[in-house]
Amino acid sequence: MDSQKLALLRAGRQLCYAALLVGCYLMQTTPGFLTFFGAKPIFLLPLALAIAAREGVFPGALWGAAAGLLWDISSGRTSGFFAIQLMAICFGVAALVALYLRGSAANGLLLCAGAGLLLLGNDLLFHYLLHGYTGVGALFLRSSLPTLILTLIVCLPLRWLVNRIADRFDRALDAFGE
Repeated sequence: MDSQKLALLRAGRQLCYAALLVGCYLMQTTPGFLTFFGAKPIFLLPLALAIAAREGVFPGALWGAAAGLLWDISSGRTSGFFAIQLMAICFGVAALVALYLRGSAANGLLLCAGAGLLLLGNDLLFHYLLHGYTGVGALFLRSSLPTLILTLIVCLPLRWLVNRIADRFDRALDAFGE
């Protein structure tokens, strides 16, 4: 019985993360939701980074891949474009937080900004610049930069939700262990 309760607690945390992931996907794909001047935040990026920073390297990479696949679906990009990149970034973020950085809000914002610049820059490079489109710099300033700024704004509330979920389940697991 005790091992079943322990397994349910561990699975409950992952189910809460999955519900949060689906909620972020729905917010990201809802037309006009939190759209300012044609730019919309990417909800899946800060969520995946927050989960990776909190849960560790392997779970963080898996949640990054899941969020990346949903981002691929919502953006209409080739399947795996964002999934592979976000999986690698979440792996790196989890390793950085585990080995070198504290899990502070400032570090979370900086990691989200760096990851967002890298992902949005790769998107512009592979889908516009390499295809010979002109005005990629203007597209970056008009579209990618406002999207990144809005993503950084939603980064802190999503980070708070992930930490709240993890803290609740950590307390329940600690109480179960006593």
